[in-house]
Amino acid sequence: MMKRTSWTIIVLSVCISSGMQAGIAMGQSDGSSTRGIALYGDSAYEGFSQAIEDIYLGSEDLGRIVELPVKVGQRVKANDVVARLDDEIEKASMEIAQTQASMLGEINAAQASLDVQTIRVEHLRRLMREEMAGSDELRRAELELKVAKARLLTATEQRALRLAEANRLELQWKRRKIRAPFDGVVAEKKAGLGATITPSDPDIVRLVRTDVLHGVFNVMADRALQMKIGMETQVYFRAARKTVDGKIETIGPSINSESGTIEIRVRIENPASELRPGDRCTMRVIAPSSSKEGTESISKLGSPGVNRW
Repeated sequence: MMKRTSWTIIVLSVCISSGMQAGIAMGQSDGSSTRGIALYGDSAYEGFSQAIEDIYLGSEDLGRIVELPVKVGQRVKANDVVARLDDEIEKASMEIAQTQASMLGEINAAQASLDVQTIRVEHLRRLMREEMAGSDELRRAELELKVAKARLLTATEQRALRLAEANRLELQWKRRKIRAPFDGVVAEKKAGLGATITPSDPDIVRLVRTDVLHGVFNVMADRALQMKIGMETQVYFRAARKTVDGKIETIGPSINSESGTIEIRVRIENPASELRPGDRCTMRVIAPSSSKEGTESISKLGSPGVNRW
């Protein structure tokens, strides 16, 4: 009985050893295809979605909010006013500067003086040729002509300076209106109507751009190093229960020493804003394949409109 059992163990050991060697031989003969299957066929990476732009709008100037025409969830266009600070003083200063810049009396007076001195010099030169005027008188008139030219130049420069000051005050007045830098959705109101904004607490509204999302995935380094920018992916959004196409946009330049992962960002077009940032996602990379059969087998991993993987 013991002898039969020993032979059985020996036979099983030989079979197991043969199977392992055959598997190793297959893996060595087609190592690239094995890696391809591991990377593309069965690997799914967990992550989350993120808005391509997510910022807080505010002002560096001190002021009180007198207008806040937006609500949470409202869509705004680029350059729309989302808040306005009290601006009476800035507006008055701008109007005074613009009035000063528009005044031309000093320039006109300097120009008239220059015209008179020019005529006088020409007249004295003619008299000088006819020996009816002295050289000292002509020299004095020419000096007065130079002074008239300098006065006109000073008046012109002063007007240019006043114009620049008026433009500066106009920009300062326009800064009292907080405008959206891009099309987006109001996600949060940090301050209410009548609140005072200070340089230490400038935030008023949080604005999120959702027409493009980023899928953020931390992938083990050995897998991430096989990926390339521009590779096509399919991303499943759990809350939305929807699978969409995406492309790898960035691959992190370093490996996280604690987790051994590299951050992969996938660009996902979301023109209708059906998908929301913050949703948990699952991503699979579509293997590049020239054969129709390979493409069809890969597409079974998840196609747009499929609600489950």
